[in-house]
Amino acid sequence: MTWLHASVLLTFVFGGQALAAAEAETGGILLQLFYLIAAAVVGGWLFSRLRLPAVVGQVLAGVVVGPSVLGVALPSDFNRALAELGAIFLLFMVGLETRFSDLLKVGKEALIVAVLGIAFPMIGGYIFGAFQGYDSIVALFIGTALVATSVGITAKVLQEMGVLNTVYAQIILGAAVIDDILGLTILAVVSGLGAGEGFSGSKLLSTLGLSIGFVVAVLALGIPLLTRIRPALKRVALGNSFGVVLAVGLGLAGLAAQAGLAPIIGAFLAGMVLSEVKDEYDFENKVRAIEAFLAPIFFAVVGMQLNLALLGSGPVLIGGLLLSAIAVLGKLIGGYLGALSRGKRDAVVVGVGMVPRGEVGLIVANIGLGLGVVTQTVYAEVLLMVMVTTLVAPIALRALVPAPPVASGVKT
Repeated sequence: MTWLHASVLLTFVFGGQALAAAEAETGGILLQLFYLIAAAVVGGWLFSRLRLPAVVGQVLAGVVVGPSVLGVALPSDFNRALAELGAIFLLFMVGLETRFSDLLKVGKEALIVAVLGIAFPMIGGYIFGAFQGYDSIVALFIGTALVATSVGITAKVLQEMGVLNTVYAQIILGAAVIDDILGLTILAVVSGLGAGEGFSGSKLLSTLGLSIGFVVAVLALGIPLLTRIRPALKRVALGNSFGVVLAVGLGLAGLAAQAGLAPIIGAFLAGMVLSEVKDEYDFENKVRAIEAFLAPIFFAVVGMQLNLALLGSGPVLIGGLLLSAIAVLGKLIGGYLGALSRGKRDAVVVGVGMVPRGEVGLIVANIGLGLGVVTQTVYAEVLLMVMVTTLVAPIALRALVPAPPVASGVKT
């Protein structure tokens, strides 16, 4: 056998082994994806039959198939990426069902709800940390973990119930955008303090300016531009170019991330811009189909990240439940006071709608853990708070929100 023949044989053998390993890895990923989707479908269906929010069933389904119970689906970069896409398409779809003009009508209330909904939980979280004996940096991280609302949970419940066109839903969505801008600005400052950089006024202003500038630019330029070029769009038949719609949604989600915002805010803004022409082009149902596939994966992955072992300690359980109470009351009081001008019932709904923390609280806790300023105990308490607010808010919304009138477009 010549060296050439030997090298060809070795290439064939080891190349075949690498191919087989890659195929086995792909098979494992697909099998885990099957478990996630199947569990989310069953959990969502079961809770819908029980007249409970489907998202709660999907989150609990993720807990069951995740490492805490069955362990057939494990956290990975792949399913986290799919979950992120699920959240992006969920808010993209919500944006398509939301008119910017409706948000403008509740702009004052949304701003007050966002500011009060940040102030009360942050102060409560800081006091909680100080009471437990943590230094000011740790207490600040705890307060920051309670700040930002995960609007994806609330938006899905409101979407399921068909009430996205109501005044209270518009206040929640508007407040969530402002909440994200202010919350992530606070996170940037607190992270800098945790890393030993000290307080930087210039960093705060640049982060805040970039975030606000992005939102204003998309809405102030995107909608008028789309209106102006609408005749040209008809000539190029944008409605048949679904890829263009996807590019706009994903592109703005990516740009939002570059601006320091959550990608879901960019997707939501993209949906609002495109909602101006959705009646003229056939793309809404196609976006809805992708959202219906990916959104349950997002909720299942949220549940899958719950580590029940961390919650076995009595002090952690008590601390986590106390932190959950602070988180719920902070948003409830802030939302209620901010939306009280719209009536007591709507004010309560707004407060409850701002309660879920979802992945936002986890991100804050992970950053603190990575910087070495947050302990495993604090991380577990924040984790419990995230799960409690994620599960309680949809159930409370379902109980509070009346069914919309049949065949009526009148806002309630």
